[in-house]
Amino acid sequence: MSTALQSLAKLGAGFEHGGDTAERQQSWLYDCLHRNRNTDYGTHYRFDMIRSVENFREQVPIVSYEDVEPFIVRMSNGEADVLLAGQPIAFERTGGSTRGSKLFPYSSHSLEDFQAALLPWLSGSIRQFGIATGTAYFSISPATRKAEVTKGGVSIGLPDGAYLGANALAEFIQISAVPAWVGSLSDVAEWQSATLYWLLRRADLALISVWSPTFMLTLLDALDVRYEELASLLQDGAVVSGHTLSPDCAALARLQAFKSNEDASRLWPNLKLVSCWADASSQPFFEQLSQRLAHASFQGKGLLSTEGVVTVPDSVGRPVLAPDSGFFEFLSDSGDICSGHEVIAGTQYEVVMTTSGGLYRYQTGDSVVCEGFADTLPILRFSGRQGLTCDIVGEKLHESFVLSCLKDVPGFRTLVPVLTPRSGYTLVVDNQEQHESSTLIDLVESRLFRNPQYAYARRIGQLEKLSLCEASQPLEKYMGRLVRGGTRLGDLKVAALCPETDWLETFSGTAI
Repeated sequence: MSTALQSLAKLGAGFEHGGDTAERQQSWLYDCLHRNRNTDYGTHYRFDMIRSVENFREQVPIVSYEDVEPFIVRMSNGEADVLLAGQPIAFERTGGSTRGSKLFPYSSHSLEDFQAALLPWLSGSIRQFGIATGTAYFSISPATRKAEVTKGGVSIGLPDGAYLGANALAEFIQISAVPAWVGSLSDVAEWQSATLYWLLRRADLALISVWSPTFMLTLLDALDVRYEELASLLQDGAVVSGHTLSPDCAALARLQAFKSNEDASRLWPNLKLVSCWADASSQPFFEQLSQRLAHASFQGKGLLSTEGVVTVPDSVGRPVLAPDSGFFEFLSDSGDICSGHEVIAGTQYEVVMTTSGGLYRYQTGDSVVCEGFADTLPILRFSGRQGLTCDIVGEKLHESFVLSCLKDVPGFRTLVPVLTPRSGYTLVVDNQEQHESSTLIDLVESRLFRNPQYAYARRIGQLEKLSLCEASQPLEKYMGRLVRGGTRLGDLKVAALCPETDWLETFSGTAI
């Protein structure tokens, strides 16, 4: 095993903990409350008097982003000891794909919580999949957002590698197939070409770790679209953003071999593992990517968001709770709240998260289904966004419900509202997929009728029958809109429900 891989494996092993889930969760909570007891929030809710999980629930309310936004604004303006002790070391902004962007603070402790989940996963994967040598590709997004700082002078945005921590940075750089400077390119086309140039040169690529499978799918699609440009780069070299790209005849030969039969093993014969989101709206893209890189093993990433890590894959790929990365509660549809060790198999819950970044009993909107337990750790599979809804005439469709209605639809698929000339919904699919239009519409419509409010609105004529839009390159249009809105390309996840009323214009090509 290479020195860098050995070091990463050791770093991850140092974060591994055993023991009972309830005890680990309680210990994490007490440490967090004690550390932040003298903040404005901690003083108001008497963190210093909390002696049990029951006390915590009695004294601290469940909150939404709107509840904590005033505190976050104060922190961004430079105030200290508001939600967390001292000041944040950074903020991160969500892209605003649905309800507008949100700003989340990070402390050094919250980044350590990310590392407590991610480094053991990386260490375990290195051992499990026999990744003894070679390079890795960890998604490096283009710099499509302008550098920002808050009024208080704190940076907004973190580089992709920051979540692995400073101690892993040297090893991360050493095994990275793509140099970090590629992430400074703001032109997406230029970034794409530079990324593929470096990936094509790495016949020893052993691990691909990205968040969204769509991120890697678009790179693979670009191998065909940009074939001539890439062949020229590999044959003659070039200078990109002040960096010299040298010719590489061996890489060119591999690209030419791939062009003849699109067998990715010609490009990366030593690829052992691809890790990315696999559940809910990401599932069809995960399946597509696994077909495109069929010679590698695939592993779902679990549930990770800007706020924190909820689940990570265990040794057999099941998404289990990350008990040392936050304190987690689970809200059932009936309104009952429980801890991780109390969830019931077969039940759907919304995640309520407490983090070292200053979120206490924060209602995330992420839904999970309990699939049982691995020892004392609950297996929690992401099932969609509970907070993502669309309500035209009172039908109130949730994304998790819409996902269940679209489960058999291949490729890109999302539901969008249409208000003119009559209110209703349109199912957007890729025109490159084979669909029997009337059958597909009848199938999805019959499933939507399981929502009694939708069924009622349809029967009395408030909503028109579901329609179909077979769009050209819908994934590219979806990604382009979100990237322009501030979402990092590597974080982009395709939603099964797009509630804004102008999405059909985007997919039909009429949007400006």
